[in-house]
Amino acid sequence: MVLPVPLRHIMPKSIKRWDVAVIGGGLAGTAAAIRLAGAGRKVLLLEKEVMAHDKVCGEFISFEATRYLGELGLDLEMLHAERITDMRLIRGKRTVSAKLPFHALSLSRRVLDEAMLLCAQSKGAHIRRGATATAIEKESQGWRIKIAGANDILAETIFLATGKHDLRGRHRTGETQDDFIGFKMHFRLTSKQKIALAGHVEMILFNGGYAGLEPVEDGKANLCLVVLKSHFVTYGKNWDGLLNKILEATPLLANRLAGAEPCWRKPLSIFGIPYGFVYRVGRDAPSKLYRLGDQMAVIPSFSGYGMSIALHTGMLAVEHYLHSDDVTYHRLARNSLLPLVRRASWLSKMAEFPLAQKGFLLACDIKPNLLTAIAAHTRIGRSGKPPQFSHVTHNGSFNSFDSKTHQ
Repeated sequence: MVLPVPLRHIMPKSIKRWDVAVIGGGLAGTAAAIRLAGAGRKVLLLEKEVMAHDKVCGEFISFEATRYLGELGLDLEMLHAERITDMRLIRGKRTVSAKLPFHALSLSRRVLDEAMLLCAQSKGAHIRRGATATAIEKESQGWRIKIAGANDILAETIFLATGKHDLRGRHRTGETQDDFIGFKMHFRLTSKQKIALAGHVEMILFNGGYAGLEPVEDGKANLCLVVLKSHFVTYGKNWDGLLNKILEATPLLANRLAGAEPCWRKPLSIFGIPYGFVYRVGRDAPSKLYRLGDQMAVIPSFSGYGMSIALHTGMLAVEHYLHSDDVTYHRLARNSLLPLVRRASWLSKMAEFPLAQKGFLLACDIKPNLLTAIAAHTRIGRSGKPPQFSHVTHNGSFNSFDSKTHQ
């Protein structure tokens, strides 16, 4: 599926200082830009890539993420998202199947992120592509943003949504587990393979890591995996060696990909994923700076809720920008996300060890609904509604709730 790519815009000369500059055109940044533009703010979104592109991501859109995207105006059915209703947990020759406790979707980030950028643009946000922010500097009246090869940009407030990449001088602080390497490859499946995978996300456990396989639009499948750096060395320190060893150990996955055509010459990769990070606002933190998405929290991909957190933080930050402040936002976001990230990190840590993997599969085999229960337990909200950690009343007053989903 090919979406139209708008030309890079010329900066409006009438705007000398933006109300908000959003740095990063992923889900968190675009969600915030859509909300901000809808609230009548002058919003500039800076996206370093010129064209739509793929990202290392499992591309699993949870129930919460689906609801958020619907609220923002995205029609996922029109984008040909695949419906996901079941999961399979696989290690070696053993497989455990379970129904998901909710209906999910699957769509490539190339298609989804581009649709979000176009949506933000249609709402009135100004999108500037090919603009790489190199640094941000606090000034008396706001912020100065340094752009590679271009003039500086002035904004009263910054929404920082640069994913796992930090800007110079604005490094995140917090406990992290950065010993994983991530890889991603799209495959074009045969007709028989598409039928076998339809409606499923398959989680594959292997020595030193885990992988996820699920269908995406246009008859393709996304294989995304993480592996410990120490184990990557034993797999030959290359993608082909790693994939071949996983296929040798996992007959079902080998069957899924036998004859499937890789969509790219080489996989996408990311090194040193900071799993477990949750931002803690310090006393000396500058005002009018909001951290979104992976700048706020990085959850292990095992959970499948990275996109939900991105959308959640983007929309929550806008509520606090409009009705509260950045300190309250960061504290509330941390308090609500920290338990979720810790639970997912514990599961991810267990998935590193062969004995733990085998024990987990055995437990799921004995108690088939265990997988469903775990999937429900690691959700942001468990009520069947999007999590509402904050709420604006009809008269404009602002109320804050605790980390439980508002019923």
